Amino acid sequence: MEKKLLVTGMDFLLDWVGQHIKSAEIVCSGDVSEENLSRLVKDADGILYMQAKSYPITRKIIESGEKLRFIQSAGVGYERIDLKAATDNGVVVMNMPVGTTVSVAEHTIALILGCAKNLVKAHENTVKGGWRILGLGVELWKKTLGIIGFGRIGIEVVNRMKAFEMNILVYDPYVGKEDIEKMGGKKVDLQTLLKESDIVSIHSPLTKETENLIGEEELGLMKPTAILINTARGELVDEEALYKALSERRISYAGLDVFRQEPVEADNPILKLENVILTPHMAVQTLDAVVRMMNQNGIQIEKALNGIYENVVNPEVLEKLKK
Repeated sequence: MEKKLLVTGMDFLLDWVGQHIKSAEIVCSGDVSEENLSRLVKDADGILYMQAKSYPITRKIIESGEKLRFIQSAGVGYERIDLKAATDNGVVVMNMPVGTTVSVAEHTIALILGCAKNLVKAHENTVKGGWRILGLGVELWKKTLGIIGFGRIGIEVVNRMKAFEMNILVYDPYVGKEDIEKMGGKKVDLQTLLKESDIVSIHSPLTKETENLIGEEELGLMKPTAILINTARGELVDEEALYKALSERRISYAGLDVFRQEPVEADNPILKLENVILTPHMAVQTLDAVVRMMNQNGIQIEKALNGIYENVVNPEVLEKLKK
């Protein structure tokens, strides 16, 4: 019997992915309702989870897959996949952690520079015929950059920001002091990082421990001249507290590529602020990153269809499969 791959979140599959998948019929669905996916997954061997929309892969969907063997997240994040349900049912969950690193790091730096130099406000004023300075920008040279989460992206941001001779502070409870110092940083606790940093950039994964990592208390520790950057996950920041801090000028600026609700809701008050630069979860959206990531997805899925699993995030399932 021919194998089947269910692609969720898209009505079509990009050629870059499909050219590598030879072992399965491919069925794509832009309808990501639980009812529809539960129906389509019944005879699927695998799911390619495309995160074009914010939607979950629930226990019901997973348990509806009568021969489901794996779920592949097309990107780094997999927090909307019910990992426990997958593990309970012997379903391997994989992600794609590498292909997006450079593009997200570069987008982070673009937001840092945009905020520090008031670029969006200056552009808008200039195209309207204005020719005046709308508040002074700041130099990054010799300032302090705080990195929250020192994984691949955090490290790449630091590598690039060294050109500004910035002092680097890092908060990551899972990375050792020596590894941080090798990269020219200093390991500190979160409170110290927030108090001393001129730029705070978030690169943590979303977990139960990191949800609302930056709230009212944490924002209150930051300098009034500080800039907050988030290209990780919207749920890491308490948006109400952030809006209050920005509107009251208790921090200077924020650059956000992610939001708690995506697409961002039209009545989100952050949209009305002047001291923000906002982008639509597009840090990974460069031609280079998309081609690289989609090729890697296709190769990894073809291997999974043939029982070879890479970048597994619930490795305990592999032990079950051996028995």
